[in-house]
Amino acid sequence: MAYVPQFRRDVLDTAAWLRSGKSSPLPFAGVTAEATHRRLMQRAGDDDEPEADYRLRSRFRVLLWGPTTDNVMAYLFRQQDRLVITLEFWREEHLINHPDDAGAVFMVEIPAKEFVGILEGIAAALDAS
Repeated sequence: MAYVPQFRRDVLDTAAWLRSGKSSPLPFAGVTAEATHRRLMQRAGDDDEPEADYRLRSRFRVLLWGPTTDNVMAYLFRQQDRLVITLEFWREEHLINHPDDAGAVFMVEIPAKEFVGILEGIAAALDAS
């Protein structure tokens, strides 16, 4: 269950952040988005995860919209005017019901402008409700 005003604000904040151009490119030269996702997740949540690893991982985290998206770990990388978004399902209940998703990293490339438009459309629809 989601608190709609908070969810809407989070979506709009993401759109504003993307319009600002502050998102970052892939951090490791010559490494694919999928491999980068796996590398960022390697020690995520470990008690001995170095602070530098946590900060690097946090720089790319996206879709932190509460209970509506808390079943995925998603990262966003900017390549000029395009975005590369990777995500991975992690909740055990989801993986039991969708075993093919276990260990899979999904990726989408989309023009930044188009994704911002989608987010603004979501926010407008939520405002109408």
